[in-house]
Amino acid sequence: MNSRARRGLAALTSAATMAAGLLGAVAPGAQAAAADVTGGQIGLYGGSNGIATINADGTGLRSVPGIENNGHTPNWSPDGSRVVAGGSQIKTGRVNGGTSLVTLPWAEGVRSSAAYEDPAFWLDGRYVVFSTGGQLVYGPSDGSYAPEPLLTDAQEPETVCDVHPTTSPDGTLAFERRANYGCYDSQGIWTYDPDTDAVKRLIASGSSPVYSADGSRLVFTRLVDGWTQLFTANADGSAVTQITTDPTDHLNPSWDPANGRIAYDAHTTHAGQSDDQQTVRILDPAAGTSTALTDAGSKPAWQPLRKNALIRIYGTGPIGIDAAASRWTFDTLGETHQPGWIEAKSAVLINKGNATYAAPAISLGAEKQGPVLSTSSGSLDDSAAAELKRVLPKGGTVYLTGNTNLLAAKVATQVEALGYKALRLEGTDLSSMSARIAKQITAAPSWVFIADGNDYHDPIAASTAAGALGYRGTGVVLLTNGKSSSTSVQNYINALDPDTTGLVTVGSIAEQAFRQMPLVNGWNYWAIGGATHEDVAAELADFWWTAPTSAVVEDTWVWQNAVAGGAVTATYGPMLWSTEATLSTVAENYLTKRSASISYVHTFGGNVSYPPANRTGIANAIAASSGWVDTVWAEAGIPPTIASARSFRAAAPDSADGGRPAAGAAVTPGEHLPAPDRRTAP
Repeated sequence: MNSRARRGLAALTSAATMAAGLLGAVAPGAQAAAADVTGGQIGLYGGSNGIATINADGTGLRSVPGIENNGHTPNWSPDGSRVVAGGSQIKTGRVNGGTSLVTLPWAEGVRSSAAYEDPAFWLDGRYVVFSTGGQLVYGPSDGSYAPEPLLTDAQEPETVCDVHPTTSPDGTLAFERRANYGCYDSQGIWTYDPDTDAVKRLIASGSSPVYSADGSRLVFTRLVDGWTQLFTANADGSAVTQITTDPTDHLNPSWDPANGRIAYDAHTTHAGQSDDQQTVRILDPAAGTSTALTDAGSKPAWQPLRKNALIRIYGTGPIGIDAAASRWTFDTLGETHQPGWIEAKSAVLINKGNATYAAPAISLGAEKQGPVLSTSSGSLDDSAAAELKRVLPKGGTVYLTGNTNLLAAKVATQVEALGYKALRLEGTDLSSMSARIAKQITAAPSWVFIADGNDYHDPIAASTAAGALGYRGTGVVLLTNGKSSSTSVQNYINALDPDTTGLVTVGSIAEQAFRQMPLVNGWNYWAIGGATHEDVAAELADFWWTAPTSAVVEDTWVWQNAVAGGAVTATYGPMLWSTEATLSTVAENYLTKRSASISYVHTFGGNVSYPPANRTGIANAIAASSGWVDTVWAEAGIPPTIASARSFRAAAPDSADGGRPAAGAAVTPGEHLPAPDRRTAP
């Protein structure tokens, strides 16, 4: 099963789900508003194929280690947490260096082998778009698959060259189009709209366009009387205005994200002449002043700084973490629907004292669109009953996971007395029960995840990944009993078609168990391993998610937090395990390398599970610094105000066809998966 086929399976599911309006909180709304963005450092081409940064007042010039930049303009992620540069390959990293460097794979399907020029983060940092050989190319910012051409041959014929892409917060791309004479004849500024797939000319004459931070304006260059001058225009191409007139070449403009100033390269003679004196200057169009910044670099790019969010969901008083997670996600019956919340279609009950039997409930809840609630084994707890009555209409199905030793017959009777249908999903052991739950989700999944049920960590991570496809019956988790598995699990797998089903083993023991199964078909599968459970969860997240916009960090010791949280966040982003005292190194590395796209992180549980040092570690990982992260405290699952809830619960628009991203679309689980460790089972 090749990579393209894997993309298609997941993309179709996700597109249909989002079109049906089933997804809820996927990205902070209004996070790119101009009022929320300020200006930070200015990135420069620092010579010697490197990058430098300098403060806007001209102080603090320093080099950025490790990022190759062959004479091109660097660029910043929308939150300022990462910088990207071109050259022989695209690389992104933190300006403080370290282990956060990401090198994007070589582009596939391009017309020629050429330098990768003028990269820019796109679609809120999830992608990078750049020019190579005059062709616009894009790929995920985490390097999870190879970049590929953005436009079709009809949109971008070989007779033109498209260069200098710039991105607007609404997803629109602007770029300079050249033609004739080896692509030296400028054809003006063009735009590409990912929502409509339309390419059009915006401004008849102009080069090097750059959007303002809010996307409302463009600055660009144009040749006037032999000198390259700066012009501005509205984003729709109207109100074109010349803002410089002095006999100087004004090149490589970049907006101040905060207040409309423009940094640019000033050349006393035409660029490239032997007597040229180049200086980076800052123009204040309102004041009509231009001041020198530095002559130690060129090609300025002004860092935007924007707040990301750490969302803390926790229980209090009679409201446990399961009810808090449910309240964060599902509408209250009889009350006005709030944007971003979801109408519950079912609910899942688990034994609050048994971790491994609870794990399959995550994918079940995510697929069946309902909360996972905990109760005692002998009777239905009042807290679970109260939450059922809050979210689930009468007549809805409540799934009981496990036999009567886990959830007694009395529990089912009490559920039915509340007006619901009780459906027990059981088996002779944990492995058999997981197969029963899988059958309830679907008999023909697109993806199967296998994990060892003897410890809860890998099953919870696997179940969260299985639930990521969301409400469409396409992902299931099967559990083994160590290196052995039940006949039910074996029969379930043997009834599947390996040509249309992806299979992933999560953890080394699960892989060994799978290889020992009496299989009737040969299987190609993907093995996710790691020295620790934290490693396995991070490797699974790396495999399964492409440049996610959100993530969940779970306390490795409190499984109840992870089960409740995984069921309501599986469709939005990966799950990572962390120790309590400080953020685990493997989780920190994962978040840091994807900080361009990750705007917020959820945690489930109180301060014991996530003390201040842990929370600071998360904040430092996803933003330019911890000072650029707001904490949203959702006590009992309810944020401080409905307004703040809405700002973090914007509904997802449709994704585009064919894997091409739509503006603001949710990350598609499983779309464009990285090349995994491919194994063959007998």
